[in-house]
Amino acid sequence: MKTLEQQLSRLDLNLLVSLSVLLKEKNVSRAAEMLFLSQPAMSRTLKRLRELFDDPLFYRESAGLQPTEKALSLQEPLNEILLSINSLIDSTQFSPQSCNQTFRLSLPPLMSRQLSVPLIRELMRHAPNASLVEYSASLDPTALLKEQAVDFSIHIEKPNNTEEFPSELIGHTHAVFYGMLDHPLTLQEKVTLQDCLKYQFVDLNLDIRSVFGEHNPIDTYLETKGLQRDVVFKSGQLNTLVDAMQDSDKLLISTHTLRSVDNFKQRLAPVYELKNESKMAISVYLIEHKRTLNSAAHQWLKQLIIDTLQNKAFSIE
Repeated sequence: MKTLEQQLSRLDLNLLVSLSVLLKEKNVSRAAEMLFLSQPAMSRTLKRLRELFDDPLFYRESAGLQPTEKALSLQEPLNEILLSINSLIDSTQFSPQSCNQTFRLSLPPLMSRQLSVPLIRELMRHAPNASLVEYSASLDPTALLKEQAVDFSIHIEKPNNTEEFPSELIGHTHAVFYGMLDHPLTLQEKVTLQDCLKYQFVDLNLDIRSVFGEHNPIDTYLETKGLQRDVVFKSGQLNTLVDAMQDSDKLLISTHTLRSVDNFKQRLAPVYELKNESKMAISVYLIEHKRTLNSAAHQWLKQLIIDTLQNKAFSIE
């Protein structure tokens, strides 16, 4: 009976790397370019993969290569295998100073400025060759993680499947109504929720990929009280919203930490807080996929995120 080593000795691990790239690119030419191979060489590799798995793996359509069911079933275990191999190498060789990896992080747009700026500063300081790509949070953060669209997600809901999607609490926040510094409500001694709802609002687009994405959580809360806002302008950019509020009495709802952001604290004033409302007490989690638990690079970044953001990003200066 052959040992595991003897059985695997005949397998070229480069074939698995090529299969992974083909599954991502769905194009022989682009896959060849990614791996610095010629197109004929990549075509020969695909032929060997088909023989190895006894399956066509891909079929051609006008949009490019489409994976077969067999190929799709291989994708997740293949990713885990390659990450394990990478972790085996990283475990002895990983160094932040020499890391040139691109990390992808999704987070709520309302918290982007408060979270991503201190994080990228720390990343550039400790790992000057690494890079970070920010995406808007999805209504369901686990979907982006499972699809490998992101490496980590900062989200206001903890996943139900904690085994596949481990998470860690990094802070708490609550909703605050903001107006410009000269807003009429800043002169009012006691402001109520009803007082705020007399004014029109600008609002930040949340998850544009979700059918529920344009529904701000504050509106769900208001609906339980039979109330609603009059939203006159929406944008995906917080700076645009604040500029639109200039010389007006429009209000904006954001997190309590917005008042600490330099370019906003000089322009905005909090007029009403939902600090003592349990339904609007928001916990913020850092979520990952189990496949990166043994990746030295990802675990280093995770610790950097925790050290940089946990509690600190949610305190008011």
